[in-house]
Amino acid sequence: MKTKSQLRRKADKLWYLKCLRPKCEVCGNVATQVHHFFAKGMYSRLRYNLANGISLCKSCHFRHHNGDPTIHQIIIKKRGEGWYKKLKRIAKKSPSPNYLTKKYYEEIIKKLQTLD
Repeated sequence: MKTKSQLRRKADKLWYLKCLRPKCEVCGNVATQVHHFFAKGMYSRLRYNLANGISLCKSCHFRHHNGDPTIHQIIIKKRGEGWYKKLKRIAKKSPSPNYLTKKYYEEIIKKLQTLD
């Protein structure tokens, strides 16, 4: 039987693999990383939401985490205000009752495994 931390790591990896696209959404170079548009630490409800995953090259990801505000501006411009507002609404909702339990992670894994 897997521990909760093993399940979380598996869910994180599945989310990453489902979100990674060939090209950086900012500059068009080869994407090697996936960034949570709404930070997973502050917006845990969006941690496994595929729409919250942004494929970035190492350079753009580094620029973002070093305070470059243009990265998020470019993503919002490309994905649209509707995308941004929808995620923002979800981010404000309370987490589910079984949040952060083994059952929660098992459900997330099952859901991610069934998605194309």
